[in-house]
Amino acid sequence: MKNLHKAMVAISISAAAMVSVSARADIVSSTSSSWQTSSTSWNVDTNNDNVSSFTAHVGSELINISTVGIVDTGSGNATATPGTKDTLFTSITFDPTNNVFTSFSFQGQLAILGDIFVEVNDNFGNTFTFTNVPKSSVFGPFGAAAVAGTGQYIDKVKVYTTLPENFNSIKLVDFGNYTVAGAVPEPSTWAMMMLGFFGVGFLAYRRKNQGSVRLA
Repeated sequence: MKNLHKAMVAISISAAAMVSVSARADIVSSTSSSWQTSSTSWNVDTNNDNVSSFTAHVGSELINISTVGIVDTGSGNATATPGTKDTLFTSITFDPTNNVFTSFSFQGQLAILGDIFVEVNDNFGNTFTFTNVPKSSVFGPFGAAAVAGTGQYIDKVKVYTTLPENFNSIKLVDFGNYTVAGAVPEPSTWAMMMLGFFGVGFLAYRRKNQGSVRLA
């Protein structure tokens, strides 16, 4: 009976862990341009020459932007390009002042064909790193969005590559409130969850009966 009790405890713990994992908030990526239909383009506040930080607005929301490598930009829905100083543009970070956006997308061009990384921080302190940006000298759109119903927002986005790769441009930057549907658990996951719930019920029933016997 003790072995059965231990087995039921193990099953219950496994099921609880599985429920926890299934309910975990997440951010997913996409190369679909449909995300941009529910987004708003950045508007760089002013022309910039040879800078490593500048600001833009998406609607009324302020976005602080920093780069590794000196860049030039126009104003409005602008393109960030390497500055005239002799530096390589390898990274750009977008830091919205408020956590109000659930999606982000961008396009760009590499000077040398290589890997592009997108690192997204959410409002819960999680970090998601995507390496599936299509390998092409001209790339995008590439985006990331929160799963619907999680209460998750984008806190910060970093787009970067590694030397000798570097960017010729980053452009068509959009933030918005697009969300994606959560994944439906596999049948095997449902079976494990049901078994776990059965185990919890069995343990509660057994403890109740043991208590009744002691009182008698």
